[in-house]
Amino acid sequence: MRNAFSSTLGTSTESEPAFFPWQRQHLLSLLTEARERALRTRRPTLVSVSGPLTLARHLLPFSEAHQLPAVESADARGRSANGTERSTAAVSAGLDPLLCFAIGPSLGFTERFYWQEPGGQQILVGLGSAVTLEAQGPARFRQLAGAWQRLATEALVAAKPAPAAHKQPLLFGGFAFDPEQPRSTLWEGFPDGLLLLPTFLFTFAAPEPTLTVNVLVSAERDSLQLGGDILAQLEALAQALISLPGVPPPIPAAATPSSLHLEPLLPPAVWMEQVAQVVRQIRLGAYEKVVLARAVRLLRQDGSFEPEPALRRLREGYQEAYLFAFSRAGRCFLGATPERLVQAHGGALETMALAGSAPRGRTPHEDEQRACELLRSSKNQREHQIVVEMLRQALDSLCIEIHSDPEPHLRRLKNIQHLETRITGRLQPGRSILEALEELHPTPAVGGFPRAAALAAIRAGEQLDRGWYAAPIGWVDAAGNGSFAVALRSALLRDHEATLFAGGGIVADSDPASEYAETRWKFRAMLGALGVEEDDDESSFR
Repeated sequence: MRNAFSSTLGTSTESEPAFFPWQRQHLLSLLTEARERALRTRRPTLVSVSGPLTLARHLLPFSEAHQLPAVESADARGRSANGTERSTAAVSAGLDPLLCFAIGPSLGFTERFYWQEPGGQQILVGLGSAVTLEAQGPARFRQLAGAWQRLATEALVAAKPAPAAHKQPLLFGGFAFDPEQPRSTLWEGFPDGLLLLPTFLFTFAAPEPTLTVNVLVSAERDSLQLGGDILAQLEALAQALISLPGVPPPIPAAATPSSLHLEPLLPPAVWMEQVAQVVRQIRLGAYEKVVLARAVRLLRQDGSFEPEPALRRLREGYQEAYLFAFSRAGRCFLGATPERLVQAHGGALETMALAGSAPRGRTPHEDEQRACELLRSSKNQREHQIVVEMLRQALDSLCIEIHSDPEPHLRRLKNIQHLETRITGRLQPGRSILEALEELHPTPAVGGFPRAAALAAIRAGEQLDRGWYAAPIGWVDAAGNGSFAVALRSALLRDHEATLFAGGGIVADSDPASEYAETRWKFRAMLGALGVEEDDDESSFR
């Protein structure tokens, strides 16, 4: 006998549904219970059901034997003759996480996200929005933490297997760099703070990938009718997954500067004069460091910029970075950032100081020479130490047992290298990762020091709406665990236009021309992701 949740997709019975059997088995009873609770409390109740990502025989269990092709790591690029290091991003057999991200629009989802931890150890893909939490102003972190705690506390959750890295349900989102900075139309749809609970969440991690279904149940909706609507969405998702190609389509060939137009939002000479003015103020004692950012606009003349090819290029070239994409309101903000802001799991917290930069060399000898110069640079060491000291001070009110590396080490990426210091601690009981964001952001690596004076200088002189650039982006779960990165090496896509962002830390001995050159290195990651030849940079478009 077919139940109320039977499907026309293949053969479906109560004992063996045709698709996502575990999720289907648990939805109806939880939806009914949630509506009864909503009637009693007069508040909507969240239902979150997470189970194995299985679709009859069309999808196989997670296996590390099924992986994306090995790609050359950034640290080994250009040095294959000396023993290339390689890394892979494991995916479910026959199911590439990027293809799950790509099917969102065809299913009617205008909001979606992609998140990949360094090395691809955990990949999250979210489609749609069951709940969207927004906040404005300086109190945004506390507002969202309170709203999420109220919703998660009363949630009805069923999960098998229990995820090792997080506890369902899970929110993904981001924040504006500065809620007090006037906003432009460029970042429409990206408020000061936003956390999104996806309708469907794919989690690719050991021991096996899972699919989570999230539903907000109100007293007004009949649970049986609501269940039918959700199952119809699940069936459409199943059909879309079955129709995916066995292998990803080839990445489009690199574009030539002639098919693209690039323009700085601020003339280089004006930006370098900003740097010179900040240096003068630092020498007068106004502040110790200010991070100045700038942006360029890339216009495509033969079509729109799509996030999927860009993410695939970033995945091939920057697997040691955090890869992210967040689409809503006709825009997509995406990037590959090397900088973790904070990670929390089971009370253990970790952050990093990432400041002081130099380009990679074209040969092993040149690369090693530039690395040694970076490690010996008094300017970069001073800039880095400012960040370390501020982060430790910020954690004093949140953590116990704070530890940091005795000396910075090198963090090498595809075309740039940084000084990095790891800092760890244990959260005090009752504290969460969202509270840590409020204490840590903005770090001196993206804002300056002292914080208030540096932010005032940025507001007065930068002439740029940073939006979500250089701000926290990542996820938080029901237990207060989470992972947030600093949204660097990033771009905002809208139709045929892409706005790319980069910045540099200005200290007393900064040279404007050198700082401008550093931003050009930093633009290369996203220029390459958008199809520009690797050797082309900002100067190639003049």
